[in-house]
Amino acid sequence: MRLWSPQNGEGQRGRMDRGNSLPCVLEQKIYPYEMLVVTNRGRTKLPPGVDRMRLERHLSAEDFSRVFSMSPEEFGKLALWKRNELKKKASLF
Repeated sequence: MRLWSPQNGEGQRGRMDRGNSLPCVLEQKIYPYEMLVVTNRGRTKLPPGVDRMRLERHLSAEDFSRVFSMSPEEFGKLALWKRNELKKKASLF
């Protein structure tokens, strides 16, 4: 039987595990596609609090479906390289 103790570091790992689930609990703010588009001519200022690395998460379900022609769930199942290619084509990268 293994007991918890501060010396074996299990307490710290437990705290980190709870912290990792926090973003799932927080609700993302939704913005129109036009406010999230990034162009080569000059970077548009993004709304405050927008995750620059995951702009697609700030789209409404309707905009997401229109831009990517699939649901967010289907998009999430794609390989990272494929998601990045689709985001580049949609100017969300």
